[in-house]
Amino acid sequence: MPFSRSVPPTKKKRVTLAVSGAGIILIALVAAVSLSANRAQTPVRDISFSQLREISESGVAQTVRVAGEVVTVTQADGAVVQSVVTNAVAQHEVVAAFEKARVPVTFETQQPGVLVTILNYSLPAAALLIFGLIGWRVYASMGVQNDSSASETGPAQPVTFQDVAGVDEARAELAETIEFLRDPDKFGRLGGRPPRGILLSGPPGTGKTLLARAAACEADVPFLSVSGSSFQEKFAGLGAARVRRLFARARKLAPCVIFIDEIDALGRKRGRGGDSASADQDQTLNQLLVEMDGFEQLSGVVVIASTNRPDILDSALTRPGRFDREITVNLADMRGREQILRVHARKLKLEDGLDLGWIARGTPGFSGADLANLLNEAAIAATRDNSEAVGRPHVEYARDKILMGVERKGFMMDEEERYATAVHEAGHVAVGLAVKNGDPIHKVSILPRGRALGVTQALPERDRLMRTREYLEDQIAMLLGGRAAEVLLLDTMTAGASNDIERAVEIARRMVAEFGMSPLGPIHLGKPEDPHSQKLLDRIEHATNDIIEAQLKRACEVVDSRRAEIAHLVAGLLERDTLDADEIHESFGIVQEKAA
Repeated sequence: MPFSRSVPPTKKKRVTLAVSGAGIILIALVAAVSLSANRAQTPVRDISFSQLREISESGVAQTVRVAGEVVTVTQADGAVVQSVVTNAVAQHEVVAAFEKARVPVTFETQQPGVLVTILNYSLPAAALLIFGLIGWRVYASMGVQNDSSASETGPAQPVTFQDVAGVDEARAELAETIEFLRDPDKFGRLGGRPPRGILLSGPPGTGKTLLARAAACEADVPFLSVSGSSFQEKFAGLGAARVRRLFARARKLAPCVIFIDEIDALGRKRGRGGDSASADQDQTLNQLLVEMDGFEQLSGVVVIASTNRPDILDSALTRPGRFDREITVNLADMRGREQILRVHARKLKLEDGLDLGWIARGTPGFSGADLANLLNEAAIAATRDNSEAVGRPHVEYARDKILMGVERKGFMMDEEERYATAVHEAGHVAVGLAVKNGDPIHKVSILPRGRALGVTQALPERDRLMRTREYLEDQIAMLLGGRAAEVLLLDTMTAGASNDIERAVEIARRMVAEFGMSPLGPIHLGKPEDPHSQKLLDRIEHATNDIIEAQLKRACEVVDSRRAEIAHLVAGLLERDTLDADEIHESFGIVQEKAA
């Protein structure tokens, strides 16, 4: 198991306290000096120019000091008065009057007071001290003084490979690498070397970070974890410096494992732009490339990285010698989903009759995170219903909430809009039941959910690893079934079909421009920035429109032939809002046909 270190008071904290204490002492010194200077000075009384003339003629003045426009008079009784004389002629007259009365007059340049003098010298020093402290703390917080960005502690909740399900191949590859670190002689007896890097790639939520957490607990070696974004700083050069410090620390702790989460933030392809930010990111990536496979070879250090965007990584980073193994963590199949559900169901109280295999069959395309969220939502629903355990209705509710959105109970539709929505959804159902290669209809509802006024849910019976042209055409026809029902049964069109049309056109465009499923033959447009001729683009657009028009005509034929069944389904929707698969089949007479 990985160990956790207690962090003693660092040099950073001691220096911060010392500098703060020096600042407090400096402020106290300035205050004390200013108070003593104020106490040492004799109070000075301000008088007007007329009073100053009277004093010059009365003979009570003992000394006169002229500093700029200020005339200060010390009287025989020790009192000090001063007056500001801005007019040069008037000042000359009053000085002549004092000299006529034989009072010594001295002229001085205007000097600042004691407090001003102290502040003039102390404030710049204090400002430098404060800004130096701020700069030092910012510098230290960015990792220049320490390696706090790389955590050496294991996860708070220990996770082992037994807790990782549904990704057996990835788990086996990672477990073999950890075993290599534990016993290098066993695997190196024939001259082999351990892999320098392992790249975990796959869709979000498939368990890449969970695999790394399990590796951290399974490895009996130090495990340094850091995120890819932590290498990006506002100051140039700090990212590369952080990479050097991370690998220097790993060499001291070898054998050890470095885990870089979301490495696409660090390892994007170089040369994307000419700005300073791109140049600094390229410099950071260059440093990582050198550390992983440069003149100074890594020994006993394995780098594990995770990303869901392997296509944007630099090719020099993913080559053998840096990342020797790329483990693809895909979505689990039905058997894997059942294993994942069993792992997440350990902490839940389930009803005896709840079959996790049934949940796995009804959740194709769900990732491990989606399945965990499904069971959590089901547990919340069961708690809200004051149930003793999580049952099938709670799982159904959670699945509908995830797939179709949250039910908007406070949203009210008038009868005309409810009827139009029911007809639209019935068109989807009619076409979905008529096609041969589509997914079975599971549920239809006219309750507003999310941003949709109604939803038709079709769930695959199995995991589809390959989509045929017939399946894609049936999917387009089902998406256009709602528009066909609007045109034929409502004699109008609504904006509710906008999302259906968008999805249908996207499928048709990919059939033409990517899959080669059109009379144009096997063509591929490639990236959007690649140059293409306008003639080719026009041909693709025409072929896409041909597919859409053909499937819309097909959907209209199905809706026109099933008007009675659609009317029966619409009546059921208006009465009960939501119909399941059995009620849908009953409305279309499928149950009676099967029974016969």
